[in-house]
Amino acid sequence: MYALAACDTTDCITFNTRVVIVEFLDSATGNNKVREFDLITAIESPIVFYGDTSLSTYYLPVNTEKEYTSFLFLNPDQTIDTLEIDYEKRIRLISKDCGYDFEFKNLGIVHTSFDSAVSMENELSRLNEENIKIFF
Repeated sequence: MYALAACDTTDCITFNTRVVIVEFLDSATGNNKVREFDLITAIESPIVFYGDTSLSTYYLPVNTEKEYTSFLFLNPDQTIDTLEIDYEKRIRLISKDCGYDFEFKNLGIVHTSFDSAVSMENELSRLNEENIKIFF
């Protein structure tokens, strides 16, 4: 009798993500507050992440080829807000069968045009509620 070896997919599960979670909050109450944007994109990408959307939480993919991403937020009045973040990108071997995974750690805010932005979680993970809180 022969035993067959196979990769157990549960061994390949990772909680790492390539998405930064940005939450908008009311500066007076600290509660979630819906923020409308005509467009959200990254300077480094021609892809539109959101168009004509009103949410309190946005999930924005980071640039995996660089150690920073600059986001542009087009407001309904046609003004533009920006948020530039940086992070350390590490490649981690999960296993020979599962391959490699990216880790993004030490997330920080380099620059923003929003009145008040705070980095909450410095690691991109599916377990995070939010990485950045923006008050308005």
